[in-house]
Amino acid sequence: MPATQIASALECDYLRVLYELAGRKAKAAVSYGDVKTELGRSAEECDEACDFWADRGVVEWTTIGHVALTHLGLRRAERLAGRGWSLSRF
Repeated sequence: MPATQIASALECDYLRVLYELAGRKAKAAVSYGDVKTELGRSAEECDEACDFWADRGVVEWTTIGHVALTHLGLRRAERLAGRGWSLSRF
């Protein structure tokens, strides 16, 4: 997998925060502003992380200003949570 397709720590944090704010459920709409506030990152950084996951079908925009995990995103988040949110494969 090319390096540009591997999730960074920011992207992992974004997925973790969304997973937690969504109550660990798929299709539960969460305010994009709440995700940004919880992350404590700039709007640009949050946009990049959201776009990273949206391009991969992990996150979707549900309504204006709200995002949600897809079913694929929920499975991805559950796997990462099971590994303590570690990005390493081993």
